[in-house]
Amino acid sequence: TKAKELLYTGDFIDAQEAYRIGLLNRIAPQASLLEEARKMALKIARQPGEAIKATKLSVNGGLNMDIKSAIAYEARCFEILFSTEDQKEGMNAFIEKRKPVFKHR
Repeated sequence: TKAKELLYTGDFIDAQEAYRIGLLNRIAPQASLLEEARKMALKIARQPGEAIKATKLSVNGGLNMDIKSAIAYEARCFEILFSTEDQKEGMNAFIEKRKPVFKHR
């Protein structure tokens, strides 16, 4: 794979190549880099905090689990998240066709 090639050879690639092969999600000019990072951070911060936390734990933790354990862990996270205030707010906002106002609870 390209990842192994880069790891084994120590070759450097520029931002365009990193973007092309999927190592980067976005490229921003130096002058607007901080602003672009802030936009991404705000977009994530507007999401339900518990859902972001559970997603991060599932993705990172799942890498060290067999598939059966990872699926069970993800199901447990979903079960917990489905009982949060933010989940109820998200569902109500969807039904009412409005933007949700999450309280991170």
